[in-house]
Amino acid sequence: MSGASKFGGGPPTSTEAGQGSVPNLMVDPLDTEGAHRLSQNAQKFKALAEGGGFAVNEAGFQAYNKVCDDFMHGYQEIGREFYQLLSRAKMGASDYAYKVADFNIKVAAGDVNSLIPNLQMLMESIKQVQDALKIARDNYNAADSEHAQTFSGFGKAD
Repeated sequence: MSGASKFGGGPPTSTEAGQGSVPNLMVDPLDTEGAHRLSQNAQKFKALAEGGGFAVNEAGFQAYNKVCDDFMHGYQEIGREFYQLLSRAKMGASDYAYKVADFNIKVAAGDVNSLIPNLQMLMESIKQVQDALKIARDNYNAADSEHAQTFSGFGKAD
């Protein structure tokens, strides 16, 4: 079956697609390492689109973009709730209560590995994915227009 398309066997390999491999955008976004991997892979995804590495038609763009929009909307709501964690919880007046309340604030935004910075990184990553999808849609439209011009001359007498 040399040269035949694969059905049901997953996406084509980079050799079959004629392009570099598409970065994995499926990571655990709640894990700091996962958030960093998503950020790196979103950058690679955008670079692949900018280099003409893939194209997507309008229907595909709309479907993928909706997933990104849903993600952004959901995480914006969650983000608003996370910002409430920046206020010290009223847990009592003991030293231990203050330590726990301060720890909660640190978990929310105490360093680059905290919830809020990771949430912001995730949102930026999804924005990059959306940018890549727009570029890929433009790639598709440009190729489609080019093919239409190429074939418009067929059938005409010289």
